[in-house]
Amino acid sequence: MDLIIELGGNPSRIYHVIEVAKRNQFAKIVISSETSPDFVVGLLRGAGINDDRFIFDFTAWDTVTNFTKTVKMICGLKPKKLYVVTDKFHMRRSMAIANAIYFLRGIALIPEPYYGSEPHQPESDELVNYDRWRSWVWRITGWLQYIKSIKDQRMPGIEADERRAREAGYPVTG
Repeated sequence: MDLIIELGGNPSRIYHVIEVAKRNQFAKIVISSETSPDFVVGLLRGAGINDDRFIFDFTAWDTVTNFTKTVKMICGLKPKKLYVVTDKFHMRRSMAIANAIYFLRGIALIPEPYYGSEPHQPESDELVNYDRWRSWVWRITGWLQYIKSIKDQRMPGIEADERRAREAGYPVTG
């Protein structure tokens, strides 16, 4: 089995998730802290993707936690490949994080950039290196370094999305 992970932050990426899912008809989809579960589910179902092929995870508040908060579940499913869907400008940092989190876990990481956000400035080397460092520190020690104000700002919306998804009966982790 293969998996597709969609990193939250831009609901338009779901269009690319659908393209990847159609090319990989047995792949399951993990939607990590995306906005508007009704919008996402409407698009997935409209594309013929059944609820048993996707699951929401609302535990992440940034790109590093998109990976650290889902790695246990993903590894438990034993995928051979993990397709990473995010914006093109965001892919270099996302793959630096994914490579740290999934190093030596036997899962091939495949970048699947979404081009709908272009043109956009690439993320800085400083940000890429900072998140790579955060990821390796978490991987080696289990300690997650993060900016509390960012988590505090984002979590109320993420928690509201999780409540909505649960109320609607959508597949949600935990």
